[in-house]
Amino acid sequence: MPAIDKFARAGYLAKGTVYIMIGALAMMTAVGHRKETSDTNGAIETIGAQPLGGILLLILAVGLAGFSAWRFVQAFADPDGEGGDIKGILVRASRFGVGIFYAVITYHTAKTILGDQPSSGNKEQTLTAILLQQPLGATLIAAAGLGFAIYGIIEIVKAIRNSFTDSFKLNEIKPAMYRPLLATAKFGLCARGVVFGLIGYFLVRTAVFSDPEETKGLDDALAELALQPHGRWLLGAAAFGFVAYGLYMFGLARYRKTIYS
Repeated sequence: MPAIDKFARAGYLAKGTVYIMIGALAMMTAVGHRKETSDTNGAIETIGAQPLGGILLLILAVGLAGFSAWRFVQAFADPDGEGGDIKGILVRASRFGVGIFYAVITYHTAKTILGDQPSSGNKEQTLTAILLQQPLGATLIAAAGLGFAIYGIIEIVKAIRNSFTDSFKLNEIKPAMYRPLLATAKFGLCARGVVFGLIGYFLVRTAVFSDPEETKGLDDALAELALQPHGRWLLGAAAFGFVAYGLYMFGLARYRKTIYS
């Protein structure tokens, strides 16, 4: 099996691990064992605080680097055949952006291994405050918010239409495994879609009201769910959804089509 294939599969395992950890931490908040929700960086820091955390983070960093590299391969080599029309270019551009995002997460993981402490404060609010001071800054924030919202809708549509199964090597999945994998993936995609839609909504509010305090990242979006009526149940459902999404990533690690399979 070529190296890029191994890196891709390790990357899906690493991404799945992070989402399962986010879901687990959110569930602890929902049942009252933890005061705050957590985002990707918080999950990584929690992993690092465990026994043998440095070794776990090193393995995770390699996997996340592999996932980032795989997204770049998808953007430029187009193994999924997205094509060169407008839709294909947009899909490939989004994968390039995801590759950059996970490269940044890999960098954060490496810094955590070396013992560097993350800076305090809400990074999302700091960034939007800077953007609001720039020409067209509010427009860029609104566009980003719409992008998050559209992405969330796409995730939900993928779940409803089962289009995500196109990425699987279906001939290798045993019938007894297929239905649980399908249900888990659908639930995970829907939960992630709802949370990303919330993030988009808050970014649009930031642009409309020119108030960086309206900006909420993943952890704040989960916390917002907890503030709604029956909030603990909503947060618990989102937590289970993120765990389900992580398990879906594990399924992709095993059964996804790549360039060489």
